Amino acid sequence: MKLQLEKELSDEKLKLINKYSLSLNKDLIWEFRHDKYHTVKYFSHKFAIKESTLALLFYIHRLCFAKIKYFESNFQKYTPYKYDFELGFIKCDLYDMEFMMHRPSQIMIDLRNLQKIKNIDEFKKFCDYLESFEN
Repeated sequence: MKLQLEKELSDEKLKLINKYSLSLNKDLIWEFRHDKYHTVKYFSHKFAIKESTLALLFYIHRLCFAKIKYFESNFQKYTPYKYDFELGFIKCDLYDMEFMMHRPSQIMIDLRNLQKIKNIDEFKKFCDYLESFEN
């Protein structure tokens, strides 16, 4: 059954699921299980089918829906990156993204830092700042 359900997802979404070692439980929830830690539930299989790879990645990083929608609408302005300790920042596929570069400003944004923005007004100010480089 799991293989049949996985066929409903794009290759990019499956790569994301594999990167984060997620497994599908009996309730059709993608979760992370580890012997030494509590199980962490991320999203339903239905959500994984319906939403974008970017939305799934942001959901794994516990980013709010406003951030998901903003970056989905504006992702053409960004380039995905990850960090390699020998090579530094390197471009990567979306599923492997840890950072994103706002191309107009050349500002590198760490997904973990986006988690720290809790206030909607602070997020709007952040977006306005980035957008000020686009004119």
